[in-house]
Amino acid sequence: MGRWVYEFTGCPDSGDCQQIAEDDEPGAVVLRERPRGLGIVDGFVRESVDDLLRVARFRWVAGGDPSTVAPAVLQASGPAPLARRDARPGRTGSALDTGDCT
Repeated sequence: MGRWVYEFTGCPDSGDCQQIAEDDEPGAVVLRERPRGLGIVDGFVRESVDDLLRVARFRWVAGGDPSTVAPAVLQASGPAPLARRDARPGRTGSALDTGDCT
């Protein structure tokens, strides 16, 4: 595991922010609960990854009830890659604590 800086842009309610995450590698999508959101989430899609600086940039796609946000975010992230026969299961996304968002 290593430290990554996640940069979130375009969220109409919280604006742009950064957050530190302990991950092997950033996932393709992030669903993040809003502070005091009472079950409301924001969904982000990864736009770019800088392996050298360990920065992953995500853009906002949708916000609201998780049952509607998750499908919208997955659709925006593009088609799922085809699994190889010898492939091991991997992570497709992250859930981050919004308390660290600055």
